[in-house]
Amino acid sequence: MKKMKKLLGIVLAGAMAVSMTACSGGGSSDSLPKNIELQVPAKAGGGTDVTARALATQVSKDSGSNLAIQNNTDGSGVVAMEKVRAAKNDASSLLFFHTTMLIKTATGVYDHTAADDFTVIAVGESLEKTGCVLVVPGDSAYNTTDDVVNAAKAAPGTLLFGVETGGSSHIMCGLFSQAAGIDIKYVEAGSDTEKLTALVGGSIDAAFVNANQAKQYVESGKAKALACFSVDEEGGESSVLPGVTSLVDQGYDCTFTTLMFVLGPKDMDQAKVTKIHDYFASAALNDEVKAILEPTGMAMEFFSIEEGAEKVKAQQESLNSVVDMLGLKQK
Repeated sequence: MKKMKKLLGIVLAGAMAVSMTACSGGGSSDSLPKNIELQVPAKAGGGTDVTARALATQVSKDSGSNLAIQNNTDGSGVVAMEKVRAAKNDASSLLFFHTTMLIKTATGVYDHTAADDFTVIAVGESLEKTGCVLVVPGDSAYNTTDDVVNAAKAAPGTLLFGVETGGSSHIMCGLFSQAAGIDIKYVEAGSDTEKLTALVGGSIDAAFVNANQAKQYVESGKAKALACFSVDEEGGESSVLPGVTSLVDQGYDCTFTTLMFVLGPKDMDQAKVTKIHDYFASAALNDEVKAILEPTGMAMEFFSIEEGAEKVKAQQESLNSVVDMLGLKQK
């Protein structure tokens, strides 16, 4: 009998140990992988990459997981999106991107949606009230937005605007041309870095690019910044390029808001989603992270999980309408 009791005690003790391990160790539903691959459909050094790295570095410190950035622009970002969509839903592969993804869906470049085919983990918005700037070559005859508009009206369909087809710049050009009542020619020019290179090289006449990336070109005299997009009708002045006012302030009724988000494969465990969301939301408020992002106009804050998901759905619907209105849907 004593042997039976001793044996039973050993079995119970073992069961308790297993139970405790499951509650506090790797078996927990909200535990994160040691290594997390963060797919970023943007080139290293750009605004998206800088933001992703600043946040990921802090999240790695706070969570104990190693978030490794993978800059993957293959297929205009579609390869990165598909890699995450098809990954295991254990949080080992995540996507850090922005509104451009929604535009690619709206234009038909990408046939999946963030809201329906992924898990929307964290959605944020820049604290900056203005965004991309309208730039022309430093030696251009255009010194104001009105100069560009007048030139376009004088020769419809000849002014070359560099865009990334199916990207934010594509939509911005469409919104601007509609607000200004002009007919422009869209030229595929790739990323912001590539657009600026094309601008300086004389391959395009104008483009909308990230203010932070335009800054060095403007300061060196290689480019001129004439206006910027604002997030709403209140307009504003670029904090990155002081003196550059919004299109709204200049009399052109067009605005554009960029959402930044972290997505995972569909049907992720909600406990993991909450944990990852909270790490990113906390990182955005970290003083070291803000010190990196504020000078670039990329400081941001995250919405709650529920509000973020609704923001993504609403913006997708809005962009679908804008793309149809502008006739930018790919055939």
